[in-house]
Formats: sequence, structure tokens, C-alpha cells
Amino acid sequence: MKVFISTHPFSSTSPEPMRLLRYNEFEVRLNPFEHKITTEGLAQELKDADILIAGTEKITEQVFLNAPKLKMISRVGIGLDGIDFDLCKKYGVRVAYTPDAPTMAVAELCVGMILDLSRQITHTDRNIRKGIWKRHMGTLLYGKTVGIFGMGRIGKSLVHLLAPFNVKFMVHDIDPDIAFSRLHRVELATKVDVLKYSDIVSVNLPLKEETYDYITARELDLMQKHAILINSARGGIVNEDDLYEALRSGVIAGAGVDVFEVEPYNGVLCELDNCLLTCHMGASTVDSRTDMEVQAVEEIIRFKQKRPLKNEVFENA
Repeated sequence: MKVFISTHPFSSTSPEPMRLLRYNEFEVRLNPFEHKITTEGLAQELKDADILIAGTEKITEQVFLNAPKLKMISRVGIGLDGIDFDLCKKYGVRVAYTPDAPTMAVAELCVGMILDLSRQITHTDRNIRKGIWKRHMGTLLYGKTVGIFGMGRIGKSLVHLLAPFNVKFMVHDIDPDIAFSRLHRVELATKVDVLKYSDIVSVNLPLKEETYDYITARELDLMQKHAILINSARGGIVNEDDLYEALRSGVIAGAGVDVFEVEPYNGVLCELDNCLLTCHMGASTVDSRTDMEVQAVEEIIRFKQKRPLKNEVFENA
């Protein structure tokens, strides 16, 4: 079977993913561009592949038309917003992903951003490098109220990680895990109440039609002036222009943003000291990246051997 690997880099954190591919006699082609592939590039390069090991690129109908032999997509990671499941059904392409591998890495990045913004660590570091010695008055994380939008794998992991800080949790989820909420003393709340009463708000939602522009000026105006917003989910869920205005004018105190509607990002948020920016690196740990790639390869091995897939997806859940 022929495999095209569009995600880049691949097998850079461990030789194990490539070893598994060779051992199972896959014919492999790597992304030749050495950066995130465009949709047009993917359509050009996929050619006669039977299987695509994919990254976050958008997979359009042109891609399917250019790949008549394609029968499976194995997504390295958790986000599925780049995959049109109606097209997958139309062209008979199965989809799997690796939802567990990046979970803790993304949750840990959220915690890092929260602590950084609460104590203004990065901002102080920048000042020192400019010759400015100024002790910023930060705020404690301990005892605060943390609001979470989306209590899936990452949201739950965030609860586990932040529990030792004696925080209060307010969560809004359209299909909440009642047992988990009771066990961990999580208050289930409306979207408005999470925004109004939380000191820190973390967005951990998938990008769907109904979550696009989920946080706009209207929602930001509901938040407290000292509040911090974290988006490690997907670009497009938080309106970047509205966030810029809220941060610039003091509607909220700070924000941590790891994901953007257009990446690489070079927009107006770069102007603000109270906005911490990272480059879609939530899952970028050696451990998580290796696990994601190995799990993606294991899924295509199951496919080749006609065994049940562990994490097959039938719609953008």
C-alpha cells in the first residue's frame, strides 16, 4: 500500500513511526515542502496514494478528485475541522485520528499560559531584556474561579491539573459528563455565567459551524476586567479582532492564544504586551508527537490487516 505523509515534520522525535511503516511494508512518500502543506499542494502530491497520514491541512473535493485510490485518512492529532465527512462518505474514505496522545500536552500548555499571564512572566522577561527593571503585581491562581468551555478530554485534564490550586470550576458543555462533574465538584453553568463569574476562561471546544465566533465582543464584554482568556482549541472560535479591541481597551486583562484563523499568524495581537502568543504548539512535546505519529501508523496497519480501527470517526464530533 502507498502512503503519503502530509504532516511535517514526521518521525523527527522518534524513529519508531518510520520503523513501523517499513516493517509493515508500506511504500512511503513524505511531504516534499518541509512545511505545512497547502490544500493545493496536497491535491498535487497525493496522486496514487492509498492512505494519507494527515496534519491540519484542509482536505477539499479537489484533493479527493486527484486521489482516486485514496481509501483512508489517518489524522495525526485531534482536530477534525479540516476534514469534510460528507466528502469522505461520497468517495468511500475512512477516517481515524489520535485523540488521546495530545491531550495532556495541550492541557499543560493551558496551565503554563495561565501562570505566565497571572504573574506576567513573559512581559517581565521582555522588559529586563530592554533594560527595564519593574516588578509587576500579578495575581494568584490559587483559589480563583476557572471557567472551561468544553469538558472533553482536554477540559477534563485541565480540571485534574488545576485541582491542586484549590480553584473553583465552572464548565459549560452541551453534553456534560455528569458523573465526572459530581466527582470533581465541577459546577455546570450557562455560557453567560461562565463568562461573568470566572477569573480565567479556557476555550477547549472543537471548531464547528456552531462554535465559529463563539467568543466575540459580546462575550468579552461579559467578562471581568481582571479576567484572562485562553484559546488552545482552534482559530476562528475566538474572534481575533474583537479580542484585540478588548485587550487594548482593558475590557479584559490578558489572553493566551495558541491557535489562529490564519496560520502562520502576523496580526494585530502581536502589538499587545498583555497577549501571550504561541504557534499552534499545544501538542508539541516530544512525548505527545511521538505517540500521535505511532498511533496514526498503528491505525493504518489495522486498516491494511482488515482489523477494526481503534479511533475511527464518522462525523466531525
